[in-house]
Amino acid sequence: MNSAVQEQVSDLLVLAHNKSEDGRTLLAEKLADVFLSQSISLTCREEDLVNDLIDDLLKNERPSVRHALIESFAATIDLPQKIALRVACGPVDVARRILKENETLQDDDLIFVVEKKGTEHAQIIASRREVSEAVADALVETGDLRVMQIVAENLGAKLSGQSLDVLVEAARLSSLLQKPILQRPELNNESASRLYWWVSHELRRVTLDRFGFGPGRLELELTKVIDDMLSSNLLQKDSLQAMQHLADWLAERNAIKIDYLSQFLRAGHYKLFHIALSRLAQIDLRLIEAILTEKGGRMMAALCRALGIDKGNFISIFLMSRGGRPDEHIVHPKELSGVLATFDRLTSEIARSTIQTWRVDPTMILKRIEESNIAIAEEVCV
Repeated sequence: MNSAVQEQVSDLLVLAHNKSEDGRTLLAEKLADVFLSQSISLTCREEDLVNDLIDDLLKNERPSVRHALIESFAATIDLPQKIALRVACGPVDVARRILKENETLQDDDLIFVVEKKGTEHAQIIASRREVSEAVADALVETGDLRVMQIVAENLGAKLSGQSLDVLVEAARLSSLLQKPILQRPELNNESASRLYWWVSHELRRVTLDRFGFGPGRLELELTKVIDDMLSSNLLQKDSLQAMQHLADWLAERNAIKIDYLSQFLRAGHYKLFHIALSRLAQIDLRLIEAILTEKGGRMMAALCRALGIDKGNFISIFLMSRGGRPDEHIVHPKELSGVLATFDRLTSEIARSTIQTWRVDPTMILKRIEESNIAIAEEVCV
């Protein structure tokens, strides 16, 4: 160190013993002028001295001292690595510019800060001009959605396959991540197809334009997505409001279709099945529920015939749907043979004409079903 700097060091040491607010403020102001410059090579002892002084100042919460620190470090971003790390681990208002712009900090340093400090530090690191795969991995592993969003939006951040997988999974349930993830250069066809059905219609259109996808790929992914949604909503399967909401979500993806009715039933989602049938047939939900619990099942045969459901699919739907009846889950052979005879006897045209009358006056049909169920119950008792 030259003589001029030596004199300033002596002044700093004197200031270091001055614990007043003015003394601390002046020390913070002078510190950058003396040591925090790349043009000065510090000995180990001098570096230890600087670190001790910085540690002492970082603990000071007086506004004037904090302001002086912020001004000093904002003007000197190219701190030596060890000193920069000391500052980076300090309060976020002091560390902000060092975290974002200092280039002497190594990947291990940045990962250390991410793991040891709070999400505010991580958010600033995520916005650096360049973020390596290793640092991005650490940022994504925090699980903080805001941190992950900044990483995803930062095209200067490099994403490993592992981080991309984590972000894609998180994006399924967070709209904040969906658009930036779909714009990432690392996104491949497989990852895009996994995310496709979880995003909005507009984002699906953009994704389809970019990736194209092979025949049947999106249909297969939609089946998986429906299974995931059915599983995650299993505890709410008897809630009309929740199932209406789920039906809306499925309808937006064109998944309220005959093809998926059996999938709903296999998952035990009888309420959702009722809602789907109601929408497909354009019949009041109360009437659908009455039809599906009608003893004998003949009205259900007419309904399925009108919707164009083939015989094999009808048998599967009929048998599984009876599990949703409140009183009896077992289908007797006589009931099955009777309903199949009705299904075979009806033409699609007659069935469609029949359910049209149900739409006109559902109250009358509800009454007829009730009377029929009572008559059958009395017949069984006799």
